[in-house]
Amino acid sequence: MRVKGRRWLRTGDAAAAGARRSLVCVLDAARSEIVGSGVYLGEGRVLTCAHVVNDALGRDMFAQDEPTDDAVGLSFPHSESGAAITARTIAWIPARRAEPGGASQPARTGDFVWYGDLALLELTAGVPARVRPMNWAWMAKDQEVRAWHGSGQPFSYADGSVQSCEELVGFVDSTLRGAAINPGYSGGPLWCEDQGAAVGIVLGVMEPPPGPFHSHQVTRRTIVLPWQTVQAELGATDGQHTTASRGASPAGLDGRPDTDRLLRAVDPATRHSCTALVADLLADPGRRTEHGLRLAQELGLDVTPDVPTVDDIVEILLTRHRAIATFVEGVTAPDRATARKLLALGRAATVPGLLSVREHRWLLDLMSKDVRDRFPEAAREALPHSTLFDDLPALGHAPAGSDDDRTTVRLIAALEEFWGDSAPVPDGSPRVPALLRAVEYLAAASVPDRMQRLWEWSEQVARRLGVAGEALGERRDDAAGWAHRRRKRTGLPSPRLTVRLTPCSANTYRCEAWYDPGTGGADERQVVVEDEPRAPADLVRLLHRILVRETSSIEPSPVVPLLEVLLDPEHLDVPVDQWGNEASPDELPVVLGAEYAVVVRCPDARRRAPESLRHWRARWAELDNGGVLRLDQRHTKQLQVYGLLKEDLAVARVIIDCAPQHRAALRAVCLALGVPVIVWDRQESAGTRGDQLTGLLLNGPARGLPHRVRRHRARALAESDGNETAPLTPALMWDDASRPPPRPLWTDPTGEEPL
Repeated sequence: MRVKGRRWLRTGDAAAAGARRSLVCVLDAARSEIVGSGVYLGEGRVLTCAHVVNDALGRDMFAQDEPTDDAVGLSFPHSESGAAITARTIAWIPARRAEPGGASQPARTGDFVWYGDLALLELTAGVPARVRPMNWAWMAKDQEVRAWHGSGQPFSYADGSVQSCEELVGFVDSTLRGAAINPGYSGGPLWCEDQGAAVGIVLGVMEPPPGPFHSHQVTRRTIVLPWQTVQAELGATDGQHTTASRGASPAGLDGRPDTDRLLRAVDPATRHSCTALVADLLADPGRRTEHGLRLAQELGLDVTPDVPTVDDIVEILLTRHRAIATFVEGVTAPDRATARKLLALGRAATVPGLLSVREHRWLLDLMSKDVRDRFPEAAREALPHSTLFDDLPALGHAPAGSDDDRTTVRLIAALEEFWGDSAPVPDGSPRVPALLRAVEYLAAASVPDRMQRLWEWSEQVARRLGVAGEALGERRDDAAGWAHRRRKRTGLPSPRLTVRLTPCSANTYRCEAWYDPGTGGADERQVVVEDEPRAPADLVRLLHRILVRETSSIEPSPVVPLLEVLLDPEHLDVPVDQWGNEASPDELPVVLGAEYAVVVRCPDARRRAPESLRHWRARWAELDNGGVLRLDQRHTKQLQVYGLLKEDLAVARVIIDCAPQHRAALRAVCLALGVPVIVWDRQESAGTRGDQLTGLLLNGPARGLPHRVRRHRARALAESDGNETAPLTPALMWDDASRPPPRPLWTDPTGEEPL
């Protein structure tokens, strides 16, 4: 019996027309003739009959072996182009004479009844935009059903009535009026208007024997596979041709919901409670029309222009996936409390769909390939005690790049069923859903730009659900801690050589050096301990030899090493980055600033101003988001810089482009107030390089600045000949608070390879 509220939704021909958007045409090997039909299940998978695939490939109708190496030609009649697309089998159940459990014998041509005969195909290309997955319901006796030819032509419909479906196959009889179901219909769906869904697929036609027709012979009787049989066959766990044993989980068979699939009925008490809440929210017909049309549009439903009743709205909310979340998303602030009661009601009645249609689409759009590859790991780490991955183990260990689109969709759907992550929340506030916790972990393992976008998504969903900000913040802190440990464990090597130079005379220095392979372990060690003064060229040879030796065995190849030079505040203008090895004609020239990402650090400035330590860490935390301060010729006094930096405590980067005589004094204030990144030009010209320094600082990610400066120095060397204008010679102080300078490690130098 049709529910009264369904009248606002278009039914009959309009609903059947929507169902035809799931229809698939199976083509012969030449892609010129239609051999049968199929139905789109979603997630790039198509259901049809095994004998239709055999026919398409020119094989015997009941060939038993799976055509794993052959591509099957398909088309979607109701797509805009109708162009052919290829697909390959991922599940194969050949036609057989016996029911499951009996002695399996292949079906033979001439058999009146057979079993099995199913093929699940996976598309090798994307699905056309207008194609939608089919709704499904179980088949029952006396249902009126409709089938279409594989061509999808609206006039090709053939109607019938289910006469029997108690066995693993069913039978549909048609009257002698209108079109008859013929071979071109095999594999296609059987649409039942009363159910608003397909209830099975066409298997074959029982034809009368040759010769004169007699009144006792059967006419227009079709053999069909009820949907419950399809589920049982493809969901079986025994036998080599089952979906489960092949690791596939087709949409529509694994319980993955979507907005086209009707949900199971809720109990009358839940419906009454939902009706009361909707009546309270949408008492005004105008508001009801506005919300009803928006809801129908988001869910892709076809409705009449009439004003919907409260029952119409309730029917959609309780029978369509994501409907409640989509409805609540459009409710304004004054009605948010009542809307959240509706959310709680749906949650208690286990109506699926944590996310609205837009939120789900938004999340998928944020899932670039590298993000999708990390999602299963992030979800498992976010929910280490969840039973989700016991039931769906493949979701938590999906290899990168393998069916990642489908794994992502399935994992999101599975996580949506867990409305709380079991961690504490403030009194009276909803629990943090497992999906939001997983996305927080995913964001923490992403690059800064993607992390910010995922945070924006998470915060908006949390606001709609009424999740407390402090609860979400705790999950974000947990995620940050996990991501930090993960980077130590799995990040690409980021080697660093830290060198302390102590001036001895006008042009010689004593050197100590520590090497950190950058793999996240406690592997830092001292590699140079000596008192012998060295000239710059000798130091270049020494440091270059150390880095070549230490990085030659690292796999995978590391990024260009960072060479940080520790200097006293009075010696920050020593041009270490310009030092070369004074190569002989048979030597390869080496310039430190072009060979390595050379930066300077000044830990002594932190010791001289103890309060700067707190400012340093706080400003470094704002590196990606904090402001940039440019000091030019207008700035001559330390008090000016003090005021500017006290005004904006988030400034993490400073450009010094003032007159050279003021540079050291202004730089000292920046160091004392914890500025971690300072850049200036070594040239003596005043106030002429600020734009170039600004471009170098801002033309890329903040954390990539040392490597941008290295590339600039190398390019300046290449362009130095014949250039009348002296190139920019940037000096960079890069004081990374996440990698503090090493403590003096007075290890035995005899343990190192002789240098």
